[in-house]
Amino acid sequence: MFADSTVQAIISAIGGDHSCHLLPYIDFELIGRNPKIFVGSSDITVLNVAIWKKTGLTTFNGPALLPDFAEWPRMFNYTKESFLRAVGQATPIGVVAPSTEFTDEYLDWGRGLDRERARILRPNPGWTWLREGRGEGPLIGGCLESLQHLRGTPYWPKWDGAVFFFESSGEPPETLDAILMDYENMGVWEEVSGVIAGRPYRYTDEQTRRFHDVLSERTRKYRFPVIADMDFGHTAPQFTIPIGSRARIDSASCGFEILEAAVREG
Repeated sequence: MFADSTVQAIISAIGGDHSCHLLPYIDFELIGRNPKIFVGSSDITVLNVAIWKKTGLTTFNGPALLPDFAEWPRMFNYTKESFLRAVGQATPIGVVAPSTEFTDEYLDWGRGLDRERARILRPNPGWTWLREGRGEGPLIGGCLESLQHLRGTPYWPKWDGAVFFFESSGEPPETLDAILMDYENMGVWEEVSGVIAGRPYRYTDEQTRRFHDVLSERTRKYRFPVIADMDFGHTAPQFTIPIGSRARIDSASCGFEILEAAVREG
């Protein structure tokens, strides 16, 4: 699809756990010669980050075909508008605001429950500032469990000044605590300029509180700003994040703002 000049965008069908198997077979030089929109999340984090690292091509942590574009009875407006804003105009995305509602309800596709009714939306209480402040840098990240596949490989990114974004497919707070401790041991927290975390998937209120405590504890030695419960990841709707584009976190003014255009004309 990268080699096909008639294809303008590649949107993943769904996630999984085996994108890492593709890495030895990808022609990154071909991708670099044929830049185009590449979008996905969850396991597609592996490809998003690897393509960006090897080619410099901005990739997009965003909606997938089956769980997002095929939402019944229609795609969520917040997801659609954010996606089009990111990939459809050669201007900076600008300030990103929280959605007014969200859902993490699971309706079993195999039993056809997703075609019986729309998922139930709940009011969104907004994002949670775990540490205020200001930070600016390129956006790097994705699904935390998927990023683990890249550690110790040529596809692992450099974190100098990055705004690190991450979310989880529903791993318990204790598991995320261990992974985030790995990041501390690897020195990642010493390099990043800010952290934004997606809303946890299907957490209870108590699990959410424990996750907030975990993220606060793991980053307490550092001064960069931290926002949790943001609208990306495995809950819906979600905003699209261009990997490599410069962003700013500022608790005193904009909140969260993407400063660079992710696509160019033509």
